[in-house]
Amino acid sequence: MASIVESVLGMLSGDTLGKISQQVGIPEDKTKQAIPGVMAVLTGALAKNAAKPEGASELANALAKDHDGSLLNNMSDYISHYKEGDGEGILKHVLGNNRSTVEKGLSQKTGLDMGSIGNLLTMAAPILMGALGKTQRTQGLDVGSLSNLLGQESNQAQGISGMGDILGQILGGLTQGQGAQQPQQTQQTSAPATTKKRSGCATVMIVLVIAVVVFFVLRSCGIL
Repeated sequence: MASIVESVLGMLSGDTLGKISQQVGIPEDKTKQAIPGVMAVLTGALAKNAAKPEGASELANALAKDHDGSLLNNMSDYISHYKEGDGEGILKHVLGNNRSTVEKGLSQKTGLDMGSIGNLLTMAAPILMGALGKTQRTQGLDVGSLSNLLGQESNQAQGISGMGDILGQILGGLTQGQGAQQPQQTQQTSAPATTKKRSGCATVMIVLVIAVVVFFVLRSCGIL
């Protein structure tokens, strides 16, 4: 049985692929190359969010409320009006402040500009959510089952895309981006302390040198 990502990639082929290329304004071969990576990143990001109980619960509720899979029944119409959909909102929730990092990573890997990658992400996000929502309904998935499914889908998607190296870096950044700044902050705060310590030592040395000079001057004058 095909995975969700494989099914979605099948939907985004043939005439649909050509329509996507026209909407985004990039060559069809470049679109075909980029879409698996886009889907893999989105699936991986969803899997990371759903790995935590609260994240899985929020996703399950969102799927039940807003993503019944009906979008998949008329892909051509959706693609023509994808900017009117909720792709931007989904990306804001799933990627947050890391969206530019994701777009940059995919841009470097595919050779497409970040704007084109951003448009593909915006278009693909509701499609993936629709596919997940449809699967949730047809298979009766609870929160735990949905989380497990996304973990499996993420692994398969990375294998299909052939971009496991860059995807590992991108997806790692989704949870480590803020923490990566902490060593810099520590270094910045410790630098002034080191400077003060060195300054204090220099002051003591100057005082000692002056004291020695004064001692020998006074001694030579017969005062000491």
